Amino acid sequence: MQALPEQVAVPAVAGDRWVVNPVDNFILSKLFERGLHPTGEEADRYTLIRRLSLGLTGLPPSVPDIRQFVDDQSEEAYANLVEKLLKSSHYGERWGRHWLDVVRFGESDGVLTVNEDKVRGNAWKFRDAVIRAFNEDLPFDKFVHYHLAPPASHEPDKVRYAELRQFMHLGTRLQNNSDPNDKQFHRLDDMVATTGTAFLGFTFGCARCHDHPVDPMSTEEYYQFTAFYFDQFSEAPKASRKKIDLVVKEPRVLLKGSWRSPGKAVSPGFLQVLMRKDAGYWLGESQGKLEGLGQWLTDHEKGAGQLLARVIVNRLWHHHFGQGLVKSPNDFGNLGTRPSHPGLLDFLARSLIEGNWQLKPLHRMIVSSATYRQSSVAGPEFLETDADNALLWHRRPQRLEAEAIRDQLLSVAGVLRREMFGPSISIGNYKTEVRDGPSSWRRSIYLQAHRSAKHPTLSLFDPPDLSRSVGARATGADSIGALFALNAPFGWNMSERLARRVKEEAGGGQEEQIEYAYLLLLSRLPDEEEREFAREILSGESDRLLVSYCHLLLGLNEFIYVN
Repeated sequence: MQALPEQVAVPAVAGDRWVVNPVDNFILSKLFERGLHPTGEEADRYTLIRRLSLGLTGLPPSVPDIRQFVDDQSEEAYANLVEKLLKSSHYGERWGRHWLDVVRFGESDGVLTVNEDKVRGNAWKFRDAVIRAFNEDLPFDKFVHYHLAPPASHEPDKVRYAELRQFMHLGTRLQNNSDPNDKQFHRLDDMVATTGTAFLGFTFGCARCHDHPVDPMSTEEYYQFTAFYFDQFSEAPKASRKKIDLVVKEPRVLLKGSWRSPGKAVSPGFLQVLMRKDAGYWLGESQGKLEGLGQWLTDHEKGAGQLLARVIVNRLWHHHFGQGLVKSPNDFGNLGTRPSHPGLLDFLARSLIEGNWQLKPLHRMIVSSATYRQSSVAGPEFLETDADNALLWHRRPQRLEAEAIRDQLLSVAGVLRREMFGPSISIGNYKTEVRDGPSSWRRSIYLQAHRSAKHPTLSLFDPPDLSRSVGARATGADSIGALFALNAPFGWNMSERLARRVKEEAGGGQEEQIEYAYLLLLSRLPDEEEREFAREILSGESDRLLVSYCHLLLGLNEFIYVN
């Protein structure tokens, strides 16, 4: 287990004008220690607005916004853009999607027998509450509390965030004919494992059968966590039509992890390594066990709050840079990776706590840094020392997630429906595929998160495993994505609509159309070689030439990567 965050002094890096804010002091200090330095200039304004817009909202900037930002030479231009994007309602959709990965959000039971994988009709309300919480910058400690216990009746948050408590019931189920004892502990194990991973970056599940072999958690402590949730999961004593009694009717240690071998009874309890008080300090005066669990998780003085803060700021860093300061965002234990910049991690965690646990100021600090604003154009001089760019001597391009790729396709084609909230859009089931047509062209976060149905576009670009907490998705360019870009009817449909949009908004001039298409798709102007290539493709009389050209641009790797 890594040390908890302590107060950290910002390193002094004298005489370097590269530094914009304390983030850069930590980065530059570590680079200098290793004999390195930032190799690139600040990215140009076209790159910055695309990076910021996709990073904070998951959508590309509009052409008017690009032109306004590029033409605005004031010192406040970048800061104003950051504020505009943080206030955008699309911010909550972008960062809410990241959190849904962490809490293994799904809208169906996930049973192995796919014809029993029933849709949960109200799960979308959890998603909406998450989006709302991010947009309103609900303090993260409250956000965590509300996942476990609803807001008090007198609190103004009661109606807006009550659905966050669905967190406990988002996990998968076993099929109807399974032994009810297996069903019971499947759900308890899911909740204990997800609580540890999502909030604390700690692999609780390893302690189910024996004391954790590498991290400080005992089997008894594991089953003390099941006691928090024991009365939340009521399983009927039957399998299909066969009656089978429940063996374990109160929280107990299970010998070798099996309900067939119940051991001593246990009460709710916490990890000793993250306690500076007895369990009664959080449980004694609380209204319920789960409220006490929430208080311990967020208590940064005597409980787990400092680790909670480190884990969430690392998640933010991971999504902004493509890898966290701890590269294993779901594992801060001894089997996880060591932090590349432990002082910076502690500094950001402290900043979050001292800033009332609000995430937007932390985003603001990160994206305003010189570290974030670096160009991705870099030479090879430091590859031997730091090929993975863990020390951030340049900016590394990042591939967009599946949802952002689809959203960007719809956005540039001018067909994205931007209404927010409400019931999810069906993507079919194991029997029936649903066509991705105009009625479903909303942001991908509103597509049903069905565990046994695959969306025809999202499934091609590394969607998350909806059965478990996911801290880092696999992202890369492969042949399946390339074939989709070349051949999929959906891609050609978007190309036709994009071509019509370019004609309507740029006018009939060829040069204007080429420039406008680049601004729409890549948020930059084409260079002279790209212009000449476009002229060659568009020379002719066919009405399909512009469609083919738009299709070619949509297939560029640059379209699905952020530089």
